[in-house]
Amino acid sequence: MSTITIPQPELTTEDVSATLRKGLGPRYQVLPGMRTSLLPGAPDPGWPDSIVVGTGAGRVFRVQLEIDHRGGGTRVRVAPGGLSALRLVNTIVIAPRVRRTLRTAFGV
Repeated sequence: MSTITIPQPELTTEDVSATLRKGLGPRYQVLPGMRTSLLPGAPDPGWPDSIVVGTGAGRVFRVQLEIDHRGGGTRVRVAPGGLSALRLVNTIVIAPRVRRTLRTAFGV
């Protein structure tokens, strides 16, 4: 898991979701208010400040984002989803793309 701190305390889950949709493109599904499950398939309902980003019909390749506001900024924790080999793929492929998109968009 890695954390990105964005120096904008007012960012909402929808702001982050819109930024990811724009930056990642139509191949990726960005699902605010959802959480990943360990097994492939549809994500589960989550907290309002959670987002699942995935690709593929079964969203096998996905990451979980958790947003909180601390210290005058917005922290976004990015964690790969899945078990064993899938988690490894998500760690080296999907998670870096999500982090790069956020860093580029918010100038971090």
